[in-house]
Amino acid sequence: MTRTRAAAAVTAALLLGGPLLGGCGIKPTGVIESGAAPKVVVPGPGTKGTVYLVASDGRLFPVPDREQPSVSETSLLIRLLVGPSEAQRAAGLETRLPVLDLKKQGASAGTTMISADTIGVGVPFKVATLSETARQQLVCTVASTDPRYQVVLLGPDADVGPARCELGD
Repeated sequence: MTRTRAAAAVTAALLLGGPLLGGCGIKPTGVIESGAAPKVVVPGPGTKGTVYLVASDGRLFPVPDREQPSVSETSLLIRLLVGPSEAQRAAGLETRLPVLDLKKQGASAGTTMISADTIGVGVPFKVATLSETARQQLVCTVASTDPRYQVVLLGPDADVGPARCELGD
């Protein structure tokens, strides 16, 4: 009986081991160069001054302002409205907002305190027809200096808000 079991085990190993040793049929290839991975800095604890752009999956992506620390909500707003840099676009980031021409429209964008916890964000384009993602880009960018802030969007067509930054999963 022991020989029968041993013979059966050897036969099973030969029958099943052959295909396993044969591989999966994928032929090897050489290294394919695709360039360096894009680099994006993610804000750390205590970071103030974050511009929110849109990732390829449609979610907001925080881009901390480390090279030029923001001195005000208005400077953050202007950085958002000029659109993503070349490096940010290469990393797949975009904006859902109209891109601002600073020479023509720069002076018409800004922020103002409405109350102790509410900031008004004035922009030169219509706000009532903006997508929710575009609105959240504005709200989260301006509120990044202090998350307690509510934000009211002030456009030539309407006032929208107040709203808080709501970054869902």
